[in-house]
Amino acid sequence: MPSRLIEHSDPRAFHDAVIDYLMQSEVECCLQIGLIRRMAGDGYSPVSVDELDRPLLWTVQDGARIELVAVQTLKKAMIVTRGPAAAMACLAEALVARQWQGTSLVGVSPSIEALAERYAELSRRERRLTLRLCVHQLEQVVWPRPVSGVMRLCRSKDREVVARFMAGFEADTGETSQEDTLIKADRLIAERRMFLWVDPEPVAMASFSGATPNGIRVNWVYTPPESRRKGYATNLVAHLSQQLLDEGRKYCFLFTDQANPTSNRIYQKLGYERVSDSERWEFGERG
Repeated sequence: MPSRLIEHSDPRAFHDAVIDYLMQSEVECCLQIGLIRRMAGDGYSPVSVDELDRPLLWTVQDGARIELVAVQTLKKAMIVTRGPAAAMACLAEALVARQWQGTSLVGVSPSIEALAERYAELSRRERRLTLRLCVHQLEQVVWPRPVSGVMRLCRSKDREVVARFMAGFEADTGETSQEDTLIKADRLIAERRMFLWVDPEPVAMASFSGATPNGIRVNWVYTPPESRRKGYATNLVAHLSQQLLDEGRKYCFLFTDQANPTSNRIYQKLGYERVSDSERWEFGERG
């Protein structure tokens, strides 16, 4: 039976349909699992969202068997699991047929390359590889050399510092969004998800997001240039990871840039083990 695309509209039903498939590769699919769980839990209603901006919840299936899962939120980036070449071709054709307005495709390498190539060929949009990432998992912290300072939860008075650190993180990584950094800082502080290393002033930050059934993702790890190479972020990630494990989780997840071997080595020394690689392909304007 040929592969066919199935569009889903109800996040709760979509979660129930794909969660077992995604959990076969929980670490590799942690980003999608976190997004889908959040949408299902928040009770997202598609009728309340502009049709052009609504999230896309898709599967490509061979009969009842799922071959890949594709999710797109309002960020215009579609996140795709690994899948066979035929399923990737089916997805590429569906994107063209539906005049996809997204800007990037993100997925596990090397299978995402087949999707990006086929979609660019069919759509006549230029493609560009913009980021190579590694996903890591940690089950036990390997403690680094201690440094001065302590980890503490962010407070409302830290909002401007956190916003400044976020702006620095976005400048370093190119991961920008339309949301103001002060608004993002306020949200993460209110949700008690942002932490600082203070010595005695804030010198590094880290947060967490995207809970899966067995783990959670550490993100927003940043040290301003004047405080780097002193072990602050390393100790902050170690302490935050241990706290997240102590709360009953089996894993912590973390994404790193393949182009930054220094950060990859640092996280691996903490006990983070590389699981798989992913790529982000960006596309020019539709012709």
